[in-house]
Amino acid sequence: MIRVLFCLSLSILLGACSVLPEPTPVALYRLPPSGQPPAAEVRKGTQLAALRLARPAATDALGGNRLLVLTADHRYQAYPRARWAAPMPLLWRDWLLDAFWRDGRVARLSSDGDGLQAGLELGGVLRALNVEMREGGPVAVIRYDARLVDTGSRRILASRRFEAQAPMAGPAEAEAVAALGRAAERLARELIDWSLAAAP
Repeated sequence: MIRVLFCLSLSILLGACSVLPEPTPVALYRLPPSGQPPAAEVRKGTQLAALRLARPAATDALGGNRLLVLTADHRYQAYPRARWAAPMPLLWRDWLLDAFWRDGRVARLSSDGDGLQAGLELGGVLRALNVEMREGGPVAVIRYDARLVDTGSRRILASRRFEAQAPMAGPAEAEAVAALGRAAERLARELIDWSLAAAP
């Protein structure tokens, strides 16, 4: 009798599982790989011995992995079936690290996650890495407050706000990612040149 009751309970549980809604598939995105070209001939050659890139600070909204849209009334919404492959501050740090590698003017690059020593550290605050709704249509926006710090004295050597925008070709999440990639490229070109110029 106990065996019959067990089998009956098991069949009811399995039947209940079959009526649960299937999870909505979620696409994981990364920023398109940096297309940062090697430094031009006039600038070629190592100009900085070592640089460490730090994970930037960010608000709670920008600290997660949701692909965000800032609406006209200043509310964040998220694409329901899209996520970044990593939290945004980590995504941005690693993307910048790749852009610096491709530029080729820093001899030794590392990140704060490596636990390695470096005389200079580039960090800051990630203010925006999202889509903003504008009158002319959605625009991808990246806003980064950069700080170049002497790691020995913890003195700020230079600081500057960088911002880049790129219009979206359509409303889909793939278009948002592509536009954010274009904005990242524009910002990286300015940021790399500024970092090398500001370094002692």
